[in-house]
Amino acid sequence: MSVWFKLALLSAWSRRLAVGLVVASLGLACALVLTVQQLRTDSRQSFSQAVSGVDLIVGPRGSATEILLYSVFQLGRPTANMSAKVLPELRELPLVNWAVPIQLGDSYQGFPVWGTEAEFFQRFQVHGQALGFKEGQAFDSNSLYQVVLGAEVARRLNHKLGDALVVTHGSGQALDKSHDDAPFTLVGILQPTGGSVDRAVLVSVSSYEALHHGWGVGEFQGLRLGSFSGAGQKPSFKDLQPREYTAVLVGLHSRAQVFSARRAIEQLPGAPLTAVLPGVALDDLWRSLSLVEDTLLIIGFAVATTGMLSVVAVMLVALGARRRELSILRALGASPSAVFGLLYLEAIVLGLAGLLLGFALQQAGLFLASAWLRESFGLSVSLGLPSAQGLMMLAGLLLGVFVAAFIPALRAYRLSLADGLNPAQVH
Repeated sequence: MSVWFKLALLSAWSRRLAVGLVVASLGLACALVLTVQQLRTDSRQSFSQAVSGVDLIVGPRGSATEILLYSVFQLGRPTANMSAKVLPELRELPLVNWAVPIQLGDSYQGFPVWGTEAEFFQRFQVHGQALGFKEGQAFDSNSLYQVVLGAEVARRLNHKLGDALVVTHGSGQALDKSHDDAPFTLVGILQPTGGSVDRAVLVSVSSYEALHHGWGVGEFQGLRLGSFSGAGQKPSFKDLQPREYTAVLVGLHSRAQVFSARRAIEQLPGAPLTAVLPGVALDDLWRSLSLVEDTLLIIGFAVATTGMLSVVAVMLVALGARRRELSILRALGASPSAVFGLLYLEAIVLGLAGLLLGFALQQAGLFLASAWLRESFGLSVSLGLPSAQGLMMLAGLLLGVFVAAFIPALRAYRLSLADGLNPAQVH
């Protein structure tokens, strides 16, 4: 067996340019299939763990998936807010351990501004880990105009503690007006988490409320809050009471009571609410995206099939030039089955080399792109040996290699039966 294996390697080396191109094409196809599968698995895991520690997300009546996307991942825009009176009612429910509000709608140089409370930094978790500070500390809930930046915001904009930040009303379009009359002071920078909070600008709900009191149609009209009145002045903390929230993050005393808590929340009097189970909403999201995922996998397998067919095509074309070689092997005593085995072994060696190259390319590509994927999409990719699904993909590709290798080997077997030492006499 070792002699035939060495002979197969030497034969492939004699045609190394063509063989190298075939192996490269098969490797790229394999890398595409493995990358699609890896990104699909890692994206599900990253999204699922981006809201760890939160049992329910409460928003106005609407789609559970939309509430999850805009409240946690800042994808899309809320169609309505809910009254701030909901927050104390939620906190009074016996099953609720804590409740933290979220306000959205402003931005800072393209990054979303989250209005929340200082308790957010104690409760919100990413990948099961609590938030930590790289520099500084959380904003003081009893003070106005303090801001905390996610790791990516601070890195991209090169901010340091003490910098002044001016947020923009809306998503930062050309016609959106800046709150330049109320600059924020940077008091804290979060550690990188790989979650959406890395791209967040966090301020207190009181500061958020101070920015928007008195705003008319795109123009600041002045603040009138109790004894406070007049534009260009900053109200004190006691003058501000939030009127609306975009969503409320809720933690329960026991996760086993999550369905009872959801029912109790949705039955609260007043404006109708939707209590979202993050895991269930994410499952619904992935089901809606399953067609896209399956399409990408089909495309990947189609490319892999093309790569395998290229192996077959090259070996079939090469058989015309190798007929004398095969005839000499027959003359030296090699049986037709031995010739079949030699060609089959060559094709398998090429296929395995392509699969190994594809796995190496996939790992190298994910390693080089991991920082960009984490910063741009909050996607944490895992490197190393393939998962169970990845191994199944490799097994399917390997099976395809065995099937594809059979065609040129069978052709060589038939030629070896018909050919003599003079290939010109064979038709």
